[in-house]
Amino acid sequence: MKIYLCPVQQTEEKSHTWVANIAIFNGMVEDSEATSIICDHFLSSFQHAELPEVLSRIVSKMRLQSELVLIHPDIEILSQRLHREDINIETLNSVLFKSGAIKSVFSMNTIEKLLPSNLQVTHKHFDIATSNIIIKARRMA
Repeated sequence: MKIYLCPVQQTEEKSHTWVANIAIFNGMVEDSEATSIICDHFLSSFQHAELPEVLSRIVSKMRLQSELVLIHPDIEILSQRLHREDINIETLNSVLFKSGAIKSVFSMNTIEKLLPSNLQVTHKHFDIATSNIIIKARRMA
């Protein structure tokens, strides 16, 4: 099963099943069932203190060697770009609130530190065009 976690349905992702919230995700996906999970602006729908539990829940639904892709705005890089006037306030707001209201913001380093130990990061980069970080990780145990 391939899952696309995002608070707002994105029409371009057809190969994955869209899931809007953690309650539906818990009911729909059995433990160790998912072969691929994409979290697109999903983590910001939780308070920072909730993230370790949310990430553990997401990882518990993954098969061994399956891939987790995290797509999220990086607040540190966005702040730098705003300060250097590479982007304006309108762009900042459109990036941060692309998927509606948010409860928290993160940097790549923050997310990496919160990942469970049974995930191995395989790729990470900053996408200039979308102002998002993309982290790919595999479940190892």
